[in-house]
Amino acid sequence: MTTSVALRRRAPRIWMFAALQFLVVEFLVAGSWRGHYSYSYHFISDLGVPFCGPQGERPCSSMAALLNGSLLVVSAAYVSIAILWRARLRPYPLAATFAVAAGIGVAIVGSVPSNTIWAVHSLGATLFFVFGSLFTLLCGTAGVRVGMRGPGVAAQVIAVVGLTGFFCFTYSWDLGLGTGGIERVVAYSALLGFVLGVYLLDRLPSAPAAENLGGTETVAGSS
Repeated sequence: MTTSVALRRRAPRIWMFAALQFLVVEFLVAGSWRGHYSYSYHFISDLGVPFCGPQGERPCSSMAALLNGSLLVVSAAYVSIAILWRARLRPYPLAATFAVAAGIGVAIVGSVPSNTIWAVHSLGATLFFVFGSLFTLLCGTAGVRVGMRGPGVAAQVIAVVGLTGFFCFTYSWDLGLGTGGIERVVAYSALLGFVLGVYLLDRLPSAPAAENLGGTETVAGSS
């Protein structure tokens, strides 16, 4: 077995790990705030800025770099799935486009912390929140169309939750969860949806003869 073939076979598990590792890193970095970080009150992006105590009087933690690096790992997962699975995603061109857009968004968030250029950072977060959920939605739809109804519908539900959460987050409706809580509904939906999306795509035929999810139709060949 060649290295490239082995990598492609392991890729789904690597991508899933790349998404889920963020949740672990986030927890660890939140701990570096020494009890001053709230998942409900604080934004996720606050963890990407060095914490120097509640009044800025303590030595700054270097853990923020770990969170930003974790975001870049998530970005690489989104972009690489569009590249390595380009043949598998060819019938679903918007899925690949959404994956790349979400990956670019995460890369911006990790590269431009919220205390630097807020407008750019916010743009990156929006790209991830919106296109991450749309990627999940298309993966779920593709799964339903080829008979994987259970996980397909689950992905669709997660995507709708993420998009609804983004709408609420945009209008500052925290639904009692706090600003950080409603933001996490959006972000976690995208991450968990990505994991489920990878599961579904891994079980799709490379070139299914089905209606193109991008809005055009492919011609099903006869066998």
